[in-house]
Amino acid sequence: MKFLKRLFASRARQPAVNEEISRIIDRFTTATIMGIDREDLGRYPAKQHKVMAFHYGAIEYLCRQNDLDEVQTLGLFVVFIDRYFNMPVVETGSITERLQGFRNEPEQRRYLEAGIDVFRRWHEQGERRAPLDLGQMLKSP
Repeated sequence: MKFLKRLFASRARQPAVNEEISRIIDRFTTATIMGIDREDLGRYPAKQHKVMAFHYGAIEYLCRQNDLDEVQTLGLFVVFIDRYFNMPVVETGSITERLQGFRNEPEQRRYLEAGIDVFRRWHEQGERRAPLDLGQMLKSP
């Protein structure tokens, strides 16, 4: 009987973890958006990619902290992209290409790493103004 409880409890854990991560990322995104010119973001795809990389860094960090694998992390990122960038489902295949860019292109890599750092400061150290760093980064050349 204990075996069945453990088996079903571990399966039930996954959606709860995903939902909690989504809630945390939503709060973090709300905090970062305060420092961004959203109209400007809509006009410049390069800035969109930087913002995506920044948030992917936060998502990846939080997923690693919760022992989620690459597929689960990608799933959470797809949900993020759909929610905040309204990317059509037909374009989700290009997300893997976008992730490669986050790692291979130095400027996007910088945003990915900044997303990890800012998220950690915000979430673990309680620096409530840390998410505003994204807006400052986007303003600098």
